[in-house]
Amino acid sequence: MCVLILVEGSTALVAWRVFWVPRGAARGGLHAGLLEGWEDLAAREDQVGVLAGDPVSLSPDYRVDVHLAAYGRSTGRNGFRSTTAETKRNYATDVCLLLTFLWRRARGWLETTRDLEDFEHWRRFADANPERIGGSKSDREAAAFTSLFRWAERNKLIEQNPVVMKEVVGRYGEVLQVRAAGRAKDARPSK
Repeated sequence: MCVLILVEGSTALVAWRVFWVPRGAARGGLHAGLLEGWEDLAAREDQVGVLAGDPVSLSPDYRVDVHLAAYGRSTGRNGFRSTTAETKRNYATDVCLLLTFLWRRARGWLETTRDLEDFEHWRRFADANPERIGGSKSDREAAAFTSLFRWAERNKLIEQNPVVMKEVVGRYGEVLQVRAAGRAKDARPSK
């Protein structure tokens, strides 16, 4: 899966991309010339807990973000690995779009503040965006960002989650944190 954005006035594609660690024999089956100096890549991946099916996010300057890689390996009730294959694909794609948006602003995702509001405006309402999205897609993107930034906050990579949250009481009396913005008004109910 690859998300590409053409930068105005440029012939170069500038985008974050996501790749998936292949399953089984394909992991070690790469041509030796491609991995010169990295012949032990599968062993290195095993050492840090990389599993087949994990995402690897690659920046436009061909760097792997170690924090995003750790998020992709997160486990537990709210961990990335605990989501369905479709959710993983959707979240990784949505996060790549945000990362590309931030890259064009020369900002990293750990520096994000008001950028999320600007990103939502660009995705949903900006006349300059020929591929605006509706409320349901916007809600899914917001869920992906909420997951990422909650994880980053729990792991002390950021001081405060840039996704504005509020506390509510769940059906069993537990206190939950949910996005303060709630669902988009034009979001369609899920099937």
